[in-house]
Amino acid sequence: MLNAMLLLRAMDGIDEEALLRAGDFLAWEREKRHSPSRRKLWRTVLAAALLALLLAACGYAVYRAAMSHRNLDPGDEKGYFFNGLDGSRNEGLHLELNFGDCAMALHFDTEETGCAHAFRLKEGAPIPETWIGGGSSMLRFFKSYEPGGFKEPEQQRSLDQCLREAGMTEEEAERWEHSRTYSSGTTAQRPALRMEVLDGAYLHGVDLIMGWPKGEATVVKEETRGDIQLLEALIRVEIGDGEWDRQNYLLRFDTRQQMLLVLAAGEESMSFAQLEELLDYIELRETGFRYAYDHSGQNFSVLSLAYG
Repeated sequence: MLNAMLLLRAMDGIDEEALLRAGDFLAWEREKRHSPSRRKLWRTVLAAALLALLLAACGYAVYRAAMSHRNLDPGDEKGYFFNGLDGSRNEGLHLELNFGDCAMALHFDTEETGCAHAFRLKEGAPIPETWIGGGSSMLRFFKSYEPGGFKEPEQQRSLDQCLREAGMTEEEAERWEHSRTYSSGTTAQRPALRMEVLDGAYLHGVDLIMGWPKGEATVVKEETRGDIQLLEALIRVEIGDGEWDRQNYLLRFDTRQQMLLVLAAGEESMSFAQLEELLDYIELRETGFRYAYDHSGQNFSVLSLAYG
């Protein structure tokens, strides 16, 4: 089977004249290309172009998604909507909303249909033993697509079919999760830690709103490592009577797999350094289960650490 390394090794065996002849065939200009200072450049350019053409012809072109963010402002136009029922029969309700007092909006350029992803914690993950945790398994996720459920009819399929497409047994689907929440056992109004994966299909056409209903955002770190975009942000959320809750978010977005991993913790529960350490103990898995998510009802989702 073709793969990137095989093709690159094959390209390395092509001499310069062969590449230049290929360039002539593709109608590239040959003028001044034989000067010593330009031959290496032309070899690299032509190799990259031929490789791109070959990958595209063989169906190996990869869509690269992207994550972006912006601070919200009360002067923003009403770009968000909610379509619901106003209580009267057969009549819809359309609300245009301005979330300008929220902290931040995250936007993702992903494809409409994509794969479901899962995660599990490796042994020795730095989670305090006193914390109480619970998660939502991939088995539960797949069961939500069974016929007669709330998913769109064209998306529904039997559990057996879901598992076959995912390439998982029922036991594996029970062990892998798509969200997990920990409580520190105190009377805090929100969890100590939340982990979840959000697929490109879910992120398509929707913005994630952070710091709702009123908050402030401070970007602590933003960098790209190959296919991975990493964003760390401190979100301050007003909880009433002039008090603010401070929450740390580590967002890891895979531009190739089109998958967002969210680690969120109260500032007093886990620092950014501790979240980065925890990241090394999370095993991610891309399944073969493909789906699309209907966002016609609203084009936003609130990303929050609080319950509810």
